[in-house]
Amino acid sequence: MSTHYLKPIVFIFILTLIAIRCTPEEDFKTPPLLIEDPIINGTVMDLEALLGILAQEIEKEGENAKASFTDTNNYSIGYVVSSDKGGNFFKELILQNATVNPTAGIRVLIDNAPLFTSYEFGRKVFIKLDGLSIGIENGVPTLGVLDGNTIAAIPSFSVNEVINRSSEVFAITPLETTIDNFTDRLLNLYVKVNNIQFNKNIVQENNAFTFAAEPNDKFDGERIIESCETGRTTILSTSTFSDFRGLTLPNQQGSFTGILTKNFLGNAYNLALNDPDGLVFDIENRCDPEVLTCTSATEGKNVLFEEEFTGLKIKDLEEKGWININLTKGDLDYDIATFSENEYVQITGFRSKEPLYEIWLLSPEIDMSTTTDEVLNFDLQAGFDNGNILQVFVSNDFTDDINTATWTLLDAQIPRGPINAFGDFSPAGPINLSCVEGSMRIGFKYVGGDPRATTRYHIDNIKIKSN
Repeated sequence: MSTHYLKPIVFIFILTLIAIRCTPEEDFKTPPLLIEDPIINGTVMDLEALLGILAQEIEKEGENAKASFTDTNNYSIGYVVSSDKGGNFFKELILQNATVNPTAGIRVLIDNAPLFTSYEFGRKVFIKLDGLSIGIENGVPTLGVLDGNTIAAIPSFSVNEVINRSSEVFAITPLETTIDNFTDRLLNLYVKVNNIQFNKNIVQENNAFTFAAEPNDKFDGERIIESCETGRTTILSTSTFSDFRGLTLPNQQGSFTGILTKNFLGNAYNLALNDPDGLVFDIENRCDPEVLTCTSATEGKNVLFEEEFTGLKIKDLEEKGWININLTKGDLDYDIATFSENEYVQITGFRSKEPLYEIWLLSPEIDMSTTTDEVLNFDLQAGFDNGNILQVFVSNDFTDDINTATWTLLDAQIPRGPINAFGDFSPAGPINLSCVEGSMRIGFKYVGGDPRATTRYHIDNIKIKSN
């Protein structure tokens, strides 16, 4: 073959390669995926109406009731406010009914992951309700398929048929609230809580906790968050599978933005982050309450005061000078209980049906005028914990009215207990009282409300030693 014919062919081939190489790269980028708005041939109901239907069933059938949809041709509409991109949510979507000032939210169980690639934050979706059921699972309204009397996940093969994506993705404005105002109406909503911080015991420089990478974190890391305005507490719950589980908790104060939900048992409010950017803790000065601070003292050898509650009833305690009073005029008060032949003072608001209570237990007067180096110790046990609601104070000017006395908070180590069992007794001291003068009383203050804050506490082995 003649090479005269090959040269033009090779030349053309080289020119073609050069042309391809010089073509702008963006000309070959994959065009953006166009999402067509779904055609909804049915009735669209608000999520609030969906929750109303469930409430009617619960009113008729009890708390385990479910509402199921068959041949209704009904749809519901919602906006995605959760994201599993950070690993803190898994096989579930949280939807709310509006981008601003939402009034209803729901959890949708889906047997598929990840979900953020299709149902990203702010995506508007339509849910075909036929074949689905709604009920309360883990304490929150949950939508899925009925399995016995349990709401289970929507199968992966039917997700695209059941959940129809709109082409619209919206900015979501978080609903501002406070820990004190948590109610079930706010569940599954994207909320913002301002003026909060982590409890000082878990962010100390030499003992700073991670979000969910401590040895005792089995499925979730539960960390105490407290209000700088009222001192009320709640729990930030983070999955041990989240990408940010190993990050250290911030020790400043600031705001939380994320989902209001409940714990696994459904008996305590929890906050859940989509990602760590939902915590903006940028105020350096913490809001820890002022506590009694006395200069260093060596614990004395003499017992100035002691109470172990052995063989006593609550009336016996009151006859010894203790004061047991409910300031909110309810029936709930402190009592003495026994377990394994050990007596202790106990209190819990569980099933008290008192929505708000403040109960005090005051020790008898303790004369500090002739002693030095006074140090207080006692043991505490917490159980069925849904909030840190016990504080310990001291006063040296109490006469007969708690509200007119001057009370100084003590730096007692109040333990957190399991949510469905009892913890162990642990020491709440030592607490230095050496700068308290005259006659004083110790006050145990229990503030909560049934059913939101009912943690059970046991108090034992109160002892003050001095020189």
